[in-house]
Amino acid sequence: MNPPTLSMAEQFPARGVRFDKGRTEHRTRRPVGDRWFEDPLEAACGKIGYQARGYTNKPVRPCPGCAKAVGEETEGALAA
Repeated sequence: MNPPTLSMAEQFPARGVRFDKGRTEHRTRRPVGDRWFEDPLEAACGKIGYQARGYTNKPVRPCPGCAKAVGEETEGALAA
C-alpha cells in the first residue's frame, strides 16, 4: 500500500518569500535545517533563488504562478 501523496499546498507551506531582486512573493518549500539565507529555495511555480534580506521600494505582489500551482484563489480570479 502506498502512502498518501502530499498536496501542493502541503509541499510548499512557506508563504510570502521574496527572492533576491524580485518583486513577487512566492510559496516555497522549507529548507533543510532552516537555512533560509544560505540555501537556494524552490518555489511552487518552478523558480529557484535565494531569499531576499532587505526591503524593496517598489510594490510586492503575490506570484500568480505559485497561486495557480497551489490552487489558491487570487484577487484577479475573484474579480472575473
